[in-house]
Amino acid sequence: MNILKNCGSISKLASFTGTIDYPLVNDYMFRSVMQSNENVLKSFLCSLLHLNPDDVWSVQILNPIELGKKISDKDFILDIKILMNNNTSINLEMQVNNQYNWPERSLVYLSRLFDGLNAGDTYRTVKPAFQIGILDFTLFPQRPEFFGTYKMMNVKNYHKYSDKFTIHVLDLTQIHLAVKEDKEYGLDKWARLFKALTWEDFKMISAGNKSMQEAGETLFALNGDDRIRDRCEAREDYRRTWDGVKQEIEELKSSNRKKDAEITELKSSNKNKDSLICSLEEQVATLRQQLQSDIN
Repeated sequence: MNILKNCGSISKLASFTGTIDYPLVNDYMFRSVMQSNENVLKSFLCSLLHLNPDDVWSVQILNPIELGKKISDKDFILDIKILMNNNTSINLEMQVNNQYNWPERSLVYLSRLFDGLNAGDTYRTVKPAFQIGILDFTLFPQRPEFFGTYKMMNVKNYHKYSDKFTIHVLDLTQIHLAVKEDKEYGLDKWARLFKALTWEDFKMISAGNKSMQEAGETLFALNGDDRIRDRCEAREDYRRTWDGVKQEIEELKSSNRKKDAEITELKSSNKNKDSLICSLEEQVATLRQQLQSDIN
């Protein structure tokens, strides 16, 4: 079933105004747009992997979901498994909440994706695998980067072990760090589209780019489907709950830091008091000795 047909005809992007209720940064909406529009998915992958669109002739989603259908919390995994050109495996996921486990999580996804040999296949025929995380937080705060690439390599001479096992990280909070090559492939513009909260901003960013404008039309159509909106709102509720938990954790950490500081200050104060008592006791002992000497 093509969900776009259920949304009525798609309006021209130029006529859209106001707030985008559920933008592309909503992980369910991201999943819905990419699954609903193959051209948009292909264009976005070409930007991510720095590929010429003419070199990508097929993108097949291997784990499609029934868009709009209620999904239990247990099964609410929105990563997209893709087979590109029938020879490259890709795992693509939007992650808004920092659950402090992305390095491990991305490795698990990539390992499962890479282990795709069938009976009788040789090891040399294993497909290249890419895990691509689109994060709305900075993975390594001490080393911020807009688009990072990680491969297995020798730690001494940096020789790559293999080109078939790769992790990419797109940080939506570090668009200002986009390098020349990122901009040449329009990756910075895609990132800005994810962050766009109004149709006016979306139109300005996507101006002159057919695939991005098509993404906007698909986004508009999906925002008009009540079932999609319900699922997107569920994700927003989850995000708000997680934000509240993180805030409580930070407040607890702050409270503990204050208590630790108070304890440290109290210990320091006690040390000073102990030192003063020792000094006074020494002075008293000295005075007693002098008094005893005067009496004798």
